[in-house]
Amino acid sequence: MTNKICKLHRLERREVFMKIIDEMKKAGWQQLNAAKPSKDKIYVMYSSGNDGTKYNYIELRPFDTNASSESLASNTDYSFYDIRTPDKYPADPSFRLINGYDEVKGIGKGSTVVFPLAFHQGKSNGSSSVNHLTYPRLMIDLYLYVDKDTVIYCVYENDDNYPERKKKTVIGFFGLPSECYQQEIFSQLYGSSPFSVLVSAGSNWSGNNALTTDRSRFNFYGNGTNAIVNTFFWEKAFLKAPTSEGNIIFTPLYMGDSTDGLRAKFDGFYIYRGANYVVGDIVEISQGEEVQKYKVFNTSYSSVWGSFSDTQIALRIE
Repeated sequence: MTNKICKLHRLERREVFMKIIDEMKKAGWQQLNAAKPSKDKIYVMYSSGNDGTKYNYIELRPFDTNASSESLASNTDYSFYDIRTPDKYPADPSFRLINGYDEVKGIGKGSTVVFPLAFHQGKSNGSSSVNHLTYPRLMIDLYLYVDKDTVIYCVYENDDNYPERKKKTVIGFFGLPSECYQQEIFSQLYGSSPFSVLVSAGSNWSGNNALTTDRSRFNFYGNGTNAIVNTFFWEKAFLKAPTSEGNIIFTPLYMGDSTDGLRAKFDGFYIYRGANYVVGDIVEISQGEEVQKYKVFNTSYSSVWGSFSDTQIALRIE
């Protein structure tokens, strides 16, 4: 089982983006453009990883737009799309999966393509249209895990004033897989090739796929082109049905395809099947003398793509 434990933070939804940035900095990530004029519009985040040998990059943008980072960094006014602003309604930030930093422009290097990083229901049918939540104030439970290789977030809507939205959930992951089965690139020139982004609802790079910085070494593009790699779990783990006493089965998620073969395994979240469990339940699992707690979520939304190949996802919590 995982040692990645998500901590609970009670927030208004517009506070989520900066909370993630703040926790990344506390964990050892650096904002490379912190001294640039772009510092409050674009967050070029870098980490050398938990072992100090990696080149992990991601560009996070608190704007619900696919406008270029050059445009965001300019004097063009994108305040209408700022998800942090109290009187605005856009809901999802955006990101670029980069492989370096352009010190002159104060933005990331590599792929110029912008993708949504869903916090709520994300984009319908792979579009890039702005997603609005027209509530003056919406309280959420943010479950968050951060280290120098990994960020896992879960936005769990939990506001008594809006019962129609209670328990709506989006889970996201960005970082390195826990295990890599191919030779990967970790270099100052090209970043960390298996560094990946997955979201449970609202990805627009395609369904049931991770977005990675690049291909593995023997299929390496060498030009900063992001790769889309299929995700899957071992269905045989579910062949033995749980009993009616409340058993539950967890299985991790993998990625691989006909180009890279079996590439990697992800840690920190599980696909689950259970008997007599409902969304929001907390499951206690004994591991030797330790009792671990997992919360079970359903991340289903209609007409959106997701990265996890399933909607039943469990996270370890405190």
